[in-house]
Amino acid sequence: MTKALYSFLAFILAGTVLLGQSGTPVYEFSNGYWYNGNGFDPGTWYSSGGKLTQKTPAKIDSVVDLAGRWVVPPLGDAYCSSLAGNPSAAQQMEFYYDEGIFYLQVLGNSQEDRAAVESLIQKENTPDVSFANGAVTCTLGYPFLKIEGPAQGVRNPRVMAEKYGEIKEGRKMLGDGYWFVDSKAALNKVWSALVKQRPDVLSIYLLDAANSGGKESKGLSEDVAKAVVKKARRAKIPVYAHVETAEDVRLGLKLGVQGFANLPGHNWDGSGDGNKFELTDADLKKLAKKKTAVVPLFSHAQTQVARTGAREAQAALLKRLLDNGVNVVIGSDDPQRTIRGELNYWFQFGDLNYAQALQILCVNTPQAIFPNRKVGKIDEGYEASFLVLSDNPLENLLKLRAIAFKVKDGHIVK
Repeated sequence: MTKALYSFLAFILAGTVLLGQSGTPVYEFSNGYWYNGNGFDPGTWYSSGGKLTQKTPAKIDSVVDLAGRWVVPPLGDAYCSSLAGNPSAAQQMEFYYDEGIFYLQVLGNSQEDRAAVESLIQKENTPDVSFANGAVTCTLGYPFLKIEGPAQGVRNPRVMAEKYGEIKEGRKMLGDGYWFVDSKAALNKVWSALVKQRPDVLSIYLLDAANSGGKESKGLSEDVAKAVVKKARRAKIPVYAHVETAEDVRLGLKLGVQGFANLPGHNWDGSGDGNKFELTDADLKKLAKKKTAVVPLFSHAQTQVARTGAREAQAALLKRLLDNGVNVVIGSDDPQRTIRGELNYWFQFGDLNYAQALQILCVNTPQAIFPNRKVGKIDEGYEASFLVLSDNPLENLLKLRAIAFKVKDGHIVK
């Protein structure tokens, strides 16, 4: 960024503080290249009342010359696992915001986890977050042990296994970090308490549901999953399903879930028979037709030992997903990092289409996280939140990290 732009931004930021007493400043952003979903158009946009418009407002507080820079909507993480239960959550949010990631979806948290970060979010310089609250699974189904072990002071996986008999009797987080639902009657019994916790999205587990639904360490049965999704639809709560097999995806499509938190085989090492993970062209066409959000979660197959078979299969699957027009979104499910690890893994596939990747990062993902908000697009009436980049990300996707400055809800942020 030039010295002149630094000085100008300092002036603008100082002015923002003063104007903020009476309302959001009205800005004119001129001489920029604005992302249109495929490429960039030159033009001028205004931010008025925290919304974008190309209609010249009656009064403009400040004019910002973008000097030929590139403007894109902010990024999102549709499977954020680094806020819930993290004593350094505030710092983690800074990492997200520094990378231009304004929208996060947490697919598993307790009420205590949510309360610990809720006062820190939805501000000018912090991400907006959607919470799923507790996971909906069968009795002793996944992720019971993952949540209950630490709640009882047991974090080592080996010790969890040794003390499993003791842990499963405790159930401290039942009705908070997870819900056990084994029948329609059980669902009816807990539903009002579940809804009272204000879930923005519902997180359900379908783990080989056709053969293992309702079994210990697995997930919901098909009938119970159907009942959960039906109630969620009536309550206007989106549902994301965690899956194990391709049949689970077909079940989720049949039930009408809004998204899949992972794809079958996301932890596969590439060895043995992977047929149960394979999605057909018909599956992909259904996903595309329904516009169901899909978090691939490919990087879970990474280890210190290269898993060539898995990586090759994933690279081919990503291409098929995109070629068929599936609504691919990006998520990390990383307890310590942002989406950077997942995106870096995609680069290992080779020939990553930057135009498609940019749409996933800036359009698909934010809109999947907040489907009822006008985000993920530079358009009339959309939220005035965007990143101003120093270079063209369609020529080099890593230029998404070269952020000159950010604008959130009409406020300029360093």
